[in-house]
Amino acid sequence: MEQRDLNDLAIFAAIAQAGSITGAADRMKLPKSNVSRRLARLEERLGVQLIERNTRSSRLTPIGICYADYCRLMVEEANAADAVVEKSLAKPAGELRISASVLVGQQIIAPAIAAYTELCRNVQVVLELTNVRTNLIDDGFDLAFRIGENQDSSMMVQAIGVLPQNLYASPGYLTRSPPLRSPADLLSHRCLVMASGDRTVHWTLTQEDEHQDLNVTGAVIVNDFPTLRNLAVADGGVALLPAYAVTSECRSGALQPVLPNWAAAEATLSAIYPSRRGATLKQRAFIDCVKKVVEDLSVGSST
Repeated sequence: MEQRDLNDLAIFAAIAQAGSITGAADRMKLPKSNVSRRLARLEERLGVQLIERNTRSSRLTPIGICYADYCRLMVEEANAADAVVEKSLAKPAGELRISASVLVGQQIIAPAIAAYTELCRNVQVVLELTNVRTNLIDDGFDLAFRIGENQDSSMMVQAIGVLPQNLYASPGYLTRSPPLRSPADLLSHRCLVMASGDRTVHWTLTQEDEHQDLNVTGAVIVNDFPTLRNLAVADGGVALLPAYAVTSECRSGALQPVLPNWAAAEATLSAIYPSRRGATLKQRAFIDCVKKVVEDLSVGSST
């Protein structure tokens, strides 16, 4: 077997992750013809077909699936080698691609980026906000920040902090609505629900050792927290929202807590990254910046 070019293997790993030659070319910022030529050269050297191609689509062959796993491991080992050098220099550099939900990105990750870029001036941060959970490896992300339980056991998870949630409504809505003295009263109110298609959701409220479980039917169902918050500000009803998301609205009087002696379950914010070798220097530095933002938000919500 002739001498191999490891760049061909890295490009094939990118094709497998992107799902197409075009996607790999875009991700690696290479001409599509260059990527196609390297794939053809790799297949010729190996003497096997790695991808089945036609005019409409392409997919990995069975041997291509197996080979892609080893190519991905090779790329990860190479990244780990770079991280060793980076760590020895103690100067994070390169690109850091981050995924987060819209609200977490706006309220937590954006302030963290501002602090991070002051500390790590040689790192270019790329942030993508989406409420759809991304696949870090397939989509090429170094870090993701998610609320709730991580369902991918192949990823490394680091808890960042807990985020309190409470019920909020506008003064205008509360003025013209029945009194809210207990959690049971919520069932006669317009409830604004964060969900993806489910009309009924489960809310658990706690006051000291007392718990109230409610199956709440949403008058409005939204899959985006900022939109839910805006609906509440516009006298739309009662919404269960993270406390950090409504700091300015509560300060201005646009929103106020509902049933303030009752607290909803806290949500855990976690950092997710793909390498089992641990976070790189630039990842760890960014996680520390996010922790600081969460700590400041916790102090602010308790004062």
